Amino acid sequence: MRVVLAGDHAGLTMRAHLAEVVTSLCHEAILVGPQEGERVDFPVAAEAACRELMAGRAQRGILLCGSGAGMTLAANRFPGIRAATAHDTYTAHQMVEHDAVNVLTLGTRVISLELASEIVRVWLLAEFQPLERYRRRLAQIIDIERRRTMNPLYTLTQAGQAAWLDYIRRDILDDGTLARYISDNSVTGLTSNPSIFDKAISGSDLYDDSMTGTDAEAIFFDLAIDDLSRAADLLRTAWDVTDGSDGCVSLEVSPLLAADAKTTVEQGTTIFKRMGRDNLLIKVPGTPEGAEAVEELIYRGVNVNVTLLFNETQYRLAAEAYIRGIERRLESGLDAKVFSVASVFVSRWDTPTADLVGDDLKNKLGIACATQCHRACEEIFTSERFKKLEAQGARRQKLLMASTSTKDPSLPDTLYVTALVARDSIDTIPEATLLAFADHGVVNGVLDEASWEEADRVIAGFESAGVDIEDLGASLQSDGAESFVEAWKHLLETIESKIGNLQST
Repeated sequence: MRVVLAGDHAGLTMRAHLAEVVTSLCHEAILVGPQEGERVDFPVAAEAACRELMAGRAQRGILLCGSGAGMTLAANRFPGIRAATAHDTYTAHQMVEHDAVNVLTLGTRVISLELASEIVRVWLLAEFQPLERYRRRLAQIIDIERRRTMNPLYTLTQAGQAAWLDYIRRDILDDGTLARYISDNSVTGLTSNPSIFDKAISGSDLYDDSMTGTDAEAIFFDLAIDDLSRAADLLRTAWDVTDGSDGCVSLEVSPLLAADAKTTVEQGTTIFKRMGRDNLLIKVPGTPEGAEAVEELIYRGVNVNVTLLFNETQYRLAAEAYIRGIERRLESGLDAKVFSVASVFVSRWDTPTADLVGDDLKNKLGIACATQCHRACEEIFTSERFKKLEAQGARRQKLLMASTSTKDPSLPDTLYVTALVARDSIDTIPEATLLAFADHGVVNGVLDEASWEEADRVIAGFESAGVDIEDLGASLQSDGAESFVEAWKHLLETIESKIGNLQST
């Protein structure tokens, strides 16, 4: 764990010694803010430390001033910061175990160096205890923070759908943008894919200084794991509050492995262990070979995001793979606490079918197919088969609405998000669509039986117009997988080119 320490002129008297306490417990101490001998106001020191936490470069912080009160006041103004003062060891461990406090403030003029050292030691050894009453109270605190903005994304989450960000680039970590999205826009998760990373790395110099070695694929995973580890730490509270059913980040195995279940499993397992975060999802395509890999990864205890699902047939294959993996775990005497989402892609249906039907059906096929998947999800995860697993601790695999940006500029930019609000589900939203929905999005209700009937009507209309839903769904999945392969190849070529340029200079 990385622990950031800062103090004003009164607090600096203890900082060096407390940093030694941090390192004695095998953590990394990061010293920021004013140095010894400087006279500086406490908000300046608090901001220096909190920015490290907001960027995901540190997981906890220690702030020092004369009484501890000023630092507490300043630190709690920053997104994602839960700061409290402790001048005894009982408070030090309870503030973490019960309240997930991530910033400890101490008054150097109030307590001795020996007591401060013991408080830091106890505080660092403590971990949040995910008992129901602690999770409930922490959720209430987070809700108070989110209600400050009361934008439509808050309304979306109140309807039961989590908002995840479908985007990652290092600068949104460095400048605190992701922390603000979590605080102000109710974001509780993040997804990535080869296309997103390709644009991030090829379109900026943010990663150039971190490229070491000669193997482009190894360099990519180094860069991606670094970014996503920081994001996962920022989202950890959502994971803790929901007892491991939200607050995740996603990282894809190499798209070149789409037809190789065995190697997909091995790479996915390696990445999951290497990143060392419970709230990581390994992305695996929902092809027949992918389903085989999903089952084995779930059995191994690896969280999985089954991606590139387009219709009910493909979705059911993914859900079945997840359930079989859970059943195998229980048969082997393992626990059932593995998390999975099934990502149903929406907007890609509508571009190739726009000219095949009348205005009453145009741009409705993607919504209809996702809605049918929602009905299948409700059927599968309320079945007697799954209820038996649920009684043994299994979580339901959550339906995730993906590819929800509007491609047709004549349509509302929040069309797909508004149309696919569903309880106990997720919408992973591109950044531009997320900001648009925060500004003017509308929640008109949630998917229900009437929505299912309308979806059947729409799909019947497309079938009458000659659209083969199964064939088109298979084609969209194949095309999606190929687009990720192309993005992957371009990404590796970009890295190789940058390595060559860096070496030559």
